[in-house]
Amino acid sequence: MIRPFRFTAALLVGLALAPVGILSAATSNPRSDYERDFQKTVAVKAGQRLEIEHSQGAVRIATHKIPEVRITAKIRVSSSDEVEGKKFGEAILISVEETSTAILVRTKYPEKKWTFSGTGHISFSVDYEIVMPEATALSLRDKFGDVSVEGLKAAATVSNANGRIAVRDGSGAQKLENAFGSVDVAHVAGDVDISCSNGGVSVVEIEGPISVRNRFGAVVAKKVRGKVTVNASNGNILVEDAGGPGSITGSFGRVDVRNLTGSLEVQNSNGAVSVSRVSGGVTARNSFGPVELSETGGSVDVQNSNGKIRVRDVKGSANLKTSFGEIDAVGIPGDATVVNSNSSITLGNVGGMADVRGSFGKIMVTRAQKGAKVIGENSGVTVADIGGTTFVKTTFGLVEAARIDGDLTVENSNGAVKGATVRGGANVRTSFGPVWLDGIGGRIDVDNQNGSVEVRGLPGRSAKCLPVSVKSSFSSIRVFLPEDAGFTINARTSFGKINSEIPLSISGSMSSDALNGKIGDGRCDLTLANSNGNIDLVKGK
Repeated sequence: MIRPFRFTAALLVGLALAPVGILSAATSNPRSDYERDFQKTVAVKAGQRLEIEHSQGAVRIATHKIPEVRITAKIRVSSSDEVEGKKFGEAILISVEETSTAILVRTKYPEKKWTFSGTGHISFSVDYEIVMPEATALSLRDKFGDVSVEGLKAAATVSNANGRIAVRDGSGAQKLENAFGSVDVAHVAGDVDISCSNGGVSVVEIEGPISVRNRFGAVVAKKVRGKVTVNASNGNILVEDAGGPGSITGSFGRVDVRNLTGSLEVQNSNGAVSVSRVSGGVTARNSFGPVELSETGGSVDVQNSNGKIRVRDVKGSANLKTSFGEIDAVGIPGDATVVNSNSSITLGNVGGMADVRGSFGKIMVTRAQKGAKVIGENSGVTVADIGGTTFVKTTFGLVEAARIDGDLTVENSNGAVKGATVRGGANVRTSFGPVWLDGIGGRIDVDNQNGSVEVRGLPGRSAKCLPVSVKSSFSSIRVFLPEDAGFTINARTSFGKINSEIPLSISGSMSSDALNGKIGDGRCDLTLANSNGNIDLVKGK
């Protein structure tokens, strides 16, 4: 391989040149090429390995079943000085030595000192073609050249710089290290360990575990039967069709994992994370990028910051946490614990209990089979189709609850509350917002400040006794009562009036701001207290 470097003669006079492959000054100078071949065959004894130390050229290795190493090399020198170029080329030495444990192949270059009259150049390279026994271990070090190894069925250690590494159709443990060049490995039955910088890594069809460390380059791993471990920065990571388990660490790049058998751990920053079709549980940590999970076979644990979380169809519980990005999670058969700040939460189809914390974003929880607990700060909250006890606490937002199969408790301030079709009781505390309740199947207890209260859907005489207690101020209280209801009424107000469309049996004296009486058999208590507002008893079904 020829790499030209050009310098003027003035810079070369008296300069002891560094050991680089090429020196040059002008492409217009006359050029003289020197070439020669090197060949040698060495028998390989049992227990010996092949060791190669080289620079300034490619190394291509193939294998055979014969117990011998066949070494072929092409030596090239190009120079504007024919005599000096030839002298340098003839002095390039290829050393082949044998020990009891190894066959050592080394490239030795002479000391490089040139001076040119005017301008000049020189370049040189040595390219190897080596055939070795397929069952012999390999140790190879190279610089400034590509390396390829094909068909080796033994352990290999390859270190390169400023060139590509390619390993194909082999077996045994492969340890590969490269800088400023890519690493490509395919069709290997054995462990693969790769360390790379400033180059991409591709690993395909590996019958064993892989471990990849990379900087400033993408990593692609496909069809890996064993464990997958990737630690990369400043590049995208793709893992597909892997046997797992998987451990992925990245930064400043996207992480994609698809079709992995086993559990998965992902840690990333400054990039998106996408995970789908993982048979085990998933743990993901990310910042400054969205996280998307779908079709996992176990529980999921995701912590993100400054990024969205999206979860679909997992097979266990879910623990989700982020900030400055929405959470959208649907299809969780276990419990769901969700924490978000500064963005919205949407949670649905939860087979267990839903425990949600949020702020500064709308919260919606639907179809949680074992109940829901929602705490929001400055958030509107919607809960619907909840299969158990439901608790909601928030401020500065509307709370809407519908079809609750259990008791409903709401603590709100500076926001309205709407509750409908609740099988259990309703306990509501709020201020500066109205309260509407309809179809509550248990005890009703409402305390509102500076907001109206409206209660509908109370049961008739045939239903069980459901006590009602409502307190408000600076607005009205309206209670819709069926004609066959049975309540003992205790109503008080100030700076307002009490009005009734329902026939009452009055006990004691009656005034416009105080009322004691009965409707029907009076078997349930109806207690109403207001200040600065009316109390209305209205006919209803």
